[in-house]
Amino acid sequence: MTEQIQNLKRFRFVPEVTLGNVLQLLTIAAAVVGLWVSLDKRIAAVEMQESYAIEERRDLKKSLATLADNQAVLARTVDRISILFEQHAKTDTKGDTK
Repeated sequence: MTEQIQNLKRFRFVPEVTLGNVLQLLTIAAAVVGLWVSLDKRIAAVEMQESYAIEERRDLKKSLATLADNQAVLARTVDRISILFEQHAKTDTKGDTK
């Protein structure tokens, strides 16, 4: 029991604020601010990548719509040309038989 009392006497709480305490508090505050700024930059980078991805998706949809329109125009053109070839072939065969 006397050992426990002696051990308690060795460890005393000193209610003084020392330079080490102030520096430790400032270091912790700087670390928290540094982590916050770093996290904020990471979040901003992720948001920027997301906005680029959305814009790229929008551009790809426009390009796909344009390609579909062009394909429809080409299909109509090919149909018209094939009709013209058929008419021309019919006139050629009719002209040969006369």
